[in-house]
Amino acid sequence: MCQRYNSIRHILFFIGSIFFNVSIAQTRIDTTMSNTLDSVVVTAFRIQVKGQTIPASIAQISRKTLAQEVNGTLLPAFNMVAGVRMEQRSEGSYRLAIRGSSLRSPFGVRNVKVYWNDIPFTDPTGNTYLNILPFALVNGIDIIKGPVGAAYGLGTGGAVLLQSNFNTDSLMHTNATLQLRAGSFGYLGQDLRVTLKQKNLQQTFFVSNEKIDGWRDQSGSTKKNITWLGTFTKNRHTLKGMVLFTDLMYQTPGGLTLAQMQQNPRQARQATATLPSAVTQKTAVYNKTLLASIHHNYQLTKNIDWQNFVVGANTNFKNPFITNYETRHEKNASFGSHLIMRVHKPIGDIKIVVGGEWQVQDANINNYGNKRGVRDTLQFADQITTKQGFLFANASIRLQQKWQIELGISDAYMGYDYYRSTSLTESAQSKSNLGLLAPRMGVSYTAAKNTNLYLQISKGFSPPTLAEIRPSDGLFYKNLLPEYGWNFEMGVKGTAIHNKLRYELSVYHFGVKDAIVRQNNMAGVEYFVNAGSTRQAGAEFQFDYVARFSQAHQLQLQAGYAYQPYRFLQYKQAGIVYNGNALTGNAKHQITSSITYDYKKVLSIFVKLQSLSRVPLTDANDVFASSYQLVQSGISINHKRIRYFVSVDNLLNKSYSLGNDINAAGRRYYNPSSPRSYMAGISVQVGKFRR
Repeated sequence: MCQRYNSIRHILFFIGSIFFNVSIAQTRIDTTMSNTLDSVVVTAFRIQVKGQTIPASIAQISRKTLAQEVNGTLLPAFNMVAGVRMEQRSEGSYRLAIRGSSLRSPFGVRNVKVYWNDIPFTDPTGNTYLNILPFALVNGIDIIKGPVGAAYGLGTGGAVLLQSNFNTDSLMHTNATLQLRAGSFGYLGQDLRVTLKQKNLQQTFFVSNEKIDGWRDQSGSTKKNITWLGTFTKNRHTLKGMVLFTDLMYQTPGGLTLAQMQQNPRQARQATATLPSAVTQKTAVYNKTLLASIHHNYQLTKNIDWQNFVVGANTNFKNPFITNYETRHEKNASFGSHLIMRVHKPIGDIKIVVGGEWQVQDANINNYGNKRGVRDTLQFADQITTKQGFLFANASIRLQQKWQIELGISDAYMGYDYYRSTSLTESAQSKSNLGLLAPRMGVSYTAAKNTNLYLQISKGFSPPTLAEIRPSDGLFYKNLLPEYGWNFEMGVKGTAIHNKLRYELSVYHFGVKDAIVRQNNMAGVEYFVNAGSTRQAGAEFQFDYVARFSQAHQLQLQAGYAYQPYRFLQYKQAGIVYNGNALTGNAKHQITSSITYDYKKVLSIFVKLQSLSRVPLTDANDVFASSYQLVQSGISINHKRIRYFVSVDNLLNKSYSLGNDINAAGRRYYNPSSPRSYMAGISVQVGKFRR
């Protein structure tokens, strides 16, 4: 079970009481509902454009979708996007795959570049602690699929752009929102958000506290966060500042064999003749991270903006595991600068972005023996410095309102300096990857008033992350190469039925060379190898339809399908050839659908379905996770500025797993997910209107 939970409920209510001297807003709720879909504007490849005309596959997760809370995570929202899979092995343990398998993400988010409010949230090594971000702070997500190196640097899995913008009511001068949630398996969540608005300054203060005991043994989690967001505008200057501190703990129950799962899916990893159990070793992850950033936009002229940012982060990380006890102290710094230029000509509009980013991390990584959850004898003590940087240039040209042409390129670098202080015979080592050129070209043509055809070609590189070049076996894999590949894609986007229907169909072929995959030795300790080459070709379809009946009733239908018959082309391990096998950890078919009924923006009811085909769990394709259908539903009621909501996860009470372990030692592949569960909550907003 989870460690004792020290609630900050009284602190939240105390702070909230300060704002009860202002009245709860009594104005009527705006009950008007649009009879059409909103026009989608996305920021992709550093340029803000209409989503329908951009020659790339972009998905946007709206504030409305994010408000459909099911289990206190972003999983339901991400998993409604065709070609995107967010997985959860245990409470707080996430991985994210965009158009790909989880080969690069056995225990975290890798090979996907994540930005939060325009600053890089992915660290210099390529790893993203997505679980430290309070999901209640996110109210908009853009997902760019495929290689995005031309604008965002290293990584072949795409980019995720997260936004936290609470300037939603221009009449509100000061407001506070208190939200309380409770659910199955001991889940409790409390958030307090206070937004203060002045003439040139807007600030948001956020405090949250979450805990869950977990359905399985050794699967509890606690998460405490304090965040400040500030925006200051003066003349041509806009300054955005952020400070985030998160104290996260989540237990890791570990995988089960098929027999163990069938006998008791709630148990944690069991002891063997040579290794103790997860409960005995108190396996868990402890992460305390402090992050601060400043982003500055200076409007040099009417058509030229100059943007700069600086980010600093400090992470203390502990991971008692079955075979060892690892500690990491990571100090990160990131810098970036780019110019955005706009040129308006009679023939069309031109937008150009040029700039660069630089990131560095100093990490002290120590491995000890694990004696029932307590650090034992020191085994290794390493100091590793990671440096990553890239220069980029992108241009978007809109010609005669028919053609949109996009060109981009980046030149990236990544290097490691490694030193082991516990070995007198081992010398310092370095590894560098230079000249990683990633070009991109895209063309979009407006074939009809509401229909656009597009084609794009792009290349991406993804060097090994720190967790891959120095995995838990304690060795430094200097010869591990970056994986790379070309992506060819074409598609059609459009709207129909008087803008009530929006659709997108895309087909792509992404060939990966020197693919990095995870392996395990006999003790279950991981390491990584270059597997050869893979073919990741597929198709995606997504549509969104809205229908309004009278002035009060509205139905919104969404559906998506991804076809991903990914294969190993050349792959040989330990003398065994796996050529032609399905890519490990990847589902061939993914179907999503949802229906939402709204009544005057006062009542909202939704039902979501996610269906996934079976997933190969080994490179040999001799073990598969079963297919499953996951149904989620919820209802929310708005009364003045009070919102009540109730939701159900796994409505059909299916046996399934949101995240299995691939190529696991001892055939411990399975991480069973919880049966039917419930969550309910209340959100209260108080505020003071401007005079």
